[in-house]
Amino acid sequence: MLRAKSPANIRPFVGPRRQAIRRSAELLMSLRSSALILALGVAAACAGCQQGPFQAAAAKPAGTTPAFQQQTQTLTTQVQDLNRRVSQLDLNNADLHRQLAQAEQERQASSSQVKLLQQQIDVAAKQARDSMLAKQEAEKQITALQASTRARGGATITANNSIRNSLALIQIPGLEIRQDGAVIRIEVPGDKLFAPGAVQLQADGYRILDEVAAAVQRSYPRQRLVVEAHCDDSFAANPTAAHSLTAGQAQAVFNHLVQRGRLPPRQLSVLALGDNHPLASNATPVGKAKNRRIEIVVYPDPIDG
Repeated sequence: MLRAKSPANIRPFVGPRRQAIRRSAELLMSLRSSALILALGVAAACAGCQQGPFQAAAAKPAGTTPAFQQQTQTLTTQVQDLNRRVSQLDLNNADLHRQLAQAEQERQASSSQVKLLQQQIDVAAKQARDSMLAKQEAEKQITALQASTRARGGATITANNSIRNSLALIQIPGLEIRQDGAVIRIEVPGDKLFAPGAVQLQADGYRILDEVAAAVQRSYPRQRLVVEAHCDDSFAANPTAAHSLTAGQAQAVFNHLVQRGRLPPRQLSVLALGDNHPLASNATPVGKAKNRRIEIVVYPDPIDG
């Protein structure tokens, strides 16, 4: 997360600099006053001298005594020293002003960063609230789904051994059929039903689905069925296209099982899963072909009470 000095952290640096500037200005004024007094003294001692108050005397007045010359020389030296000190204080004062301006810029930047951090905190808090609401909604949906699995007589359908035994595995030549928890999955390779990227059944697809419909009528006449359509990652850059393709294929299988297979429409549902549930790696052509599939999923709960 972005970190920045807060304005409260900047003020301890700005305050002392302002005080230093004030002290420097006061000292500068005092030195200028002292230099002016000394310069006036030099001017009074060197009547007729044409040098300015902040410059050393360049010529001696006529008729001066050694003591007077020594005093004049001393005053001149002091004026020069004061001039040097005044110049140095001018430089220090300018430097302090630069430091103060820089500190002010830092304070303003820190203030902007604090505002930005506050906005980020507000966004994060909103996202946390939204996530909590989504979690609560998901829990409600799970509870509703669990309630829907209860039989009308009040008994609860559970995936125990008796249910698994009631859904015996069947065999259809050329197809893989496996048990997945409490459900039976009849896997039909997508390439046997559809041309790549198509939603129209091929000629051989009619025969395969006729065999599936006949097997379901014999072994699972009252079980709920879901037609799941899957594809490979060819549409990874366009997930919408992947789901549109699998939706069309699932609907085509549904139509065939109902119209030619004469399975009750209320026994079937369709589910388009795109490339969300691969069975193999999409890094090889064999893996891609494995992932292009239609699964007829047989659930243990009956379609009627």
